[in-house]
Amino acid sequence: MWMPVAGRAQGGGDPQVEKGRLVVAQVCTTCHTTLGRMLQVHKQTREQWRDLVFFMISRGAQVMPDEIDAVTAFLVATAGRDRPAARSPAPDSKTR
Repeated sequence: MWMPVAGRAQGGGDPQVEKGRLVVAQVCTTCHTTLGRMLQVHKQTREQWRDLVFFMISRGAQVMPDEIDAVTAFLVATAGRDRPAARSPAPDSKTR
């Protein structure tokens, strides 16, 4: 199911998140027509989203330097994760 970028962020009216939403709607959807689905599936940390923004810029995304933090803020608000997923505990060697 495709979901539009508008109205999806959880930024609570944060102007930085709103600015990022507008940039994503204008810039990213030029190539990423299934952006809503991508944001549902990919939950990343702030650092991972920021690295991805720089990678997309290297691939030709027309994100201006003063928009990078806003795009990152939007992506984190929409599809961020506060910390890596919990891993299963290591097996206890005493029970073997």
